[in-house]
Amino acid sequence: MAPPVSLGIALDDSPSAFGELRDSTSALGDSAELERRLDDDGYLWIRSLLDLEWVLDARRQVVEWLAAQGNLDAGRPIMDAYAAPNATTAFTAEERRFPLVRRLLHTGRLIEFYAKLLGGEIRALDYIWMRLMSPGQASGPHCDIVYMNRGTTKLYTSWVPLGAVPRESGPLIVMERSHRLTDLRDGYGRMDIDEGRNWTKLRFRHGRLFRGGDYSRNPRAVQRQFGLRWLTADFAAGDVVMLSVYTLHGSLDNLSDRIRLSVDGRYQLASEAADERWVGEHPAGHSEGQSRMLRARRWRRGHARQAAATRT
Repeated sequence: MAPPVSLGIALDDSPSAFGELRDSTSALGDSAELERRLDDDGYLWIRSLLDLEWVLDARRQVVEWLAAQGNLDAGRPIMDAYAAPNATTAFTAEERRFPLVRRLLHTGRLIEFYAKLLGGEIRALDYIWMRLMSPGQASGPHCDIVYMNRGTTKLYTSWVPLGAVPRESGPLIVMERSHRLTDLRDGYGRMDIDEGRNWTKLRFRHGRLFRGGDYSRNPRAVQRQFGLRWLTADFAAGDVVMLSVYTLHGSLDNLSDRIRLSVDGRYQLASEAADERWVGEHPAGHSEGQSRMLRARRWRRGHARQAAATRT
């Protein structure tokens, strides 16, 4: 079997470097055990936590929008999300046009789960992150704290696949116990992506030059640096992975011919301070300079794919 690939780099898949996420579904009724695992591992993977009908309703709403944008193969079943040639999606901005995604993330079982785990009223950040990954795309190793550090650090991410995401479709990868790395928290973890001195400066790490909020663009070298395993799984509709904002994570490359659909929500106690960039009727999001950089990055990716298609 070929090794897993992220950002075009083959990962070390030996047992000491790569493995499967710990399934915590059996501990769902035991908040103390879930807290212990979250503190130990930096994540929780819960199978079938969400209502399957709600997940599929949200998926249908998103794929219908993708089809209208010309990103899906019109000759294949729409719910299968087969990509059209040169489909360009990547990190699609939060869209208020997806009320069934908002229902899934901001009401029902996910809010109930966090209320029991954190022991109080829950505030979900109003901004919802759409992760719609075309074939060949992936996200680099990063911690969420660098994007949302102006409120409480007791903030948690939920990665929610909108349908099955097997390993060939580019699922989430998590570096186990990386939330405990002091060097990571006290160095990179203090960066604010919207402060110009951080994102405008090109960085060189692990043999690659890049800018933005990623810790590195070489996930194999990250594993070697810290000596911790990258973990993943084959995910099904209804699954949820909960992460600390200090947990290093990214994704495998989407090696399938379908668009990988997932969404991210962020959750905290309502009594804690919230990052003002991500709350309100129309969250401000990142600074204009950062937004320009992200738009330029998406344009370059799309242009490169079009050029490659022309050559072939």
